[in-house]
Amino acid sequence: MKIIFNTKELIEKVKNIAPTAEAKQTLIILGNMIIKVESRKAYFTASDLEIQVSSSLDCESDEDCEFSLPARKLLEVLSALSNHESVTFSVSDNKVDITAGKSKISLPNLSTIDFPYMDIEELGETIDIESDDMVKIINKTSFAMAYQDARHFLNGLHLCSEDGNIVSVCTDGHRLAKYKSQAAAADSLSIIIPRKAILEINRIINSFSGNKQNIMKYSYNKKMFNIQINDYMIMSKLIEGNYPNFNKVIPDSTTAEIIVNKITLKNSLNIISKVVNQQYKGVKLTPNKSTMHLISSNTDSEVGEDQIDIEYSGEEMSIGFNISYLQDVIETLDGDTVHICINDQNSGCVVQDNQDHDSTFVIMPMRV
Repeated sequence: MKIIFNTKELIEKVKNIAPTAEAKQTLIILGNMIIKVESRKAYFTASDLEIQVSSSLDCESDEDCEFSLPARKLLEVLSALSNHESVTFSVSDNKVDITAGKSKISLPNLSTIDFPYMDIEELGETIDIESDDMVKIINKTSFAMAYQDARHFLNGLHLCSEDGNIVSVCTDGHRLAKYKSQAAAADSLSIIIPRKAILEINRIINSFSGNKQNIMKYSYNKKMFNIQINDYMIMSKLIEGNYPNFNKVIPDSTTAEIIVNKITLKNSLNIISKVVNQQYKGVKLTPNKSTMHLISSNTDSEVGEDQIDIEYSGEEMSIGFNISYLQDVIETLDGDTVHICINDQNSGCVVQDNQDHDSTFVIMPMRV
């Protein structure tokens, strides 16, 4: 049996689904992408038991069939054939011949019988959300997610409700990012979406970056989260557990404030980062009324210093931070002015800008 695809459309589809597949699994089939052809339409699915991504694409076929191919290898093959307008799959029991022009690649066809599809039943009410809102929910906070932390509930993005709106929160114990979106939320919303699912959702959303007002649909229950992005369906298991009370980490008030131009601070940190200790990444800030001194060094006796103009209200002090944490926050800020609000050298500081009052970032200090 033969199936003909538009090469460009097929590459785009496989590029968004293949990363979900995991070759290093006890189940060999999880390294493969399932392709099911029905009525001149191909349905693609990949899973790693925690996340499942699926979508569909029009094709030309002489009959219906179902087969599976190694996901990452398929993407490599299609990318190599990208200058051909169309590509043909010739399916047999044990292999699939992929041809374009005079080129042919044969890949093994693994039986799809054992593929562990996720159950989509009983997911609750389907809720609409604008693409732009979901992008902000992810981009404003996901950089602060923990990575392989023993406190498993930190290895994801927490969604909850505050004053009827969706709030997203991420923390790794050293920094925290909170964003209150404009999207409406049920009072009962309280879920933790795993790191990999957030990365997959964000990547697929970005492939439709030209349509920010696109309406997505999501649903969830206590164990699963499902979101539809155009013709993509992403399902993910949720992280079980209670997210910590993040509002306790955010200082109620601060006694001193550094106000600095965002570009000026960004450039200064970029210069100093060239000599920062790669293990601790510490930078020391010493503000006074109108200027701030920044300094960092490493074990090779390399030192980076800078002095920038600021406005400062508070007693003179020196406070150290992980330079990467400051840089990550600056990248998410919308305004042109950064406000760093502090109490002392041992308390978490609050970073905000002059335009985005819905975002709050907390960074814990460090010894430098």
